[in-house]
Amino acid sequence: MTEVSLAEVPGALGPAFEAGDPLAAGRTRERRHLGVMGEIVGAIAAGEYDELRELLCPDVTLEITVPPSVPWVRHAAGVDEVIAAVRHNFATLRDQRPTPLALAAQGDTVMVMARETGTWTANDEPYEAMLSQQWTFRDEKLALMRSVAAFTRPESRERERPAAA
Repeated sequence: MTEVSLAEVPGALGPAFEAGDPLAAGRTRERRHLGVMGEIVGAIAAGEYDELRELLCPDVTLEITVPPSVPWVRHAAGVDEVIAAVRHNFATLRDQRPTPLALAAQGDTVMVMARETGTWTANDEPYEAMLSQQWTFRDEKLALMRSVAAFTRPESRERERPAAA
């Protein structure tokens, strides 16, 4: 998979879903959930939070696990809290370039693994993150989003790679 801008993520979801699964075309329920995911990411990328509101269940929950140094809201419940948390958390980043690594969907749950690079807004420092996300849907709206992210500075990752032989 290749690196994309946040606004390009919706277009990358289908190919990531189809990768390695010859039966993916017949999974219409899961494909609908990918469409909603794409709309959610697109609304966030465009700063269209009224559109985002329409894609969330009234009792939507957001759970995020990140290092203590990351200035994010880690838990939010209900549409207003989740939108406020998403707004706050995304405002701490810019130039986000996610790379979808794997996507699996079954029923109402979509699991995503991705790597992302970007810049912290507060200090202009670059970051790299490995992300694992669970998206759970109900009535074609997002009911739960769980995310675990591990952050590093890109140059520290380069130093950890073994030298080429």
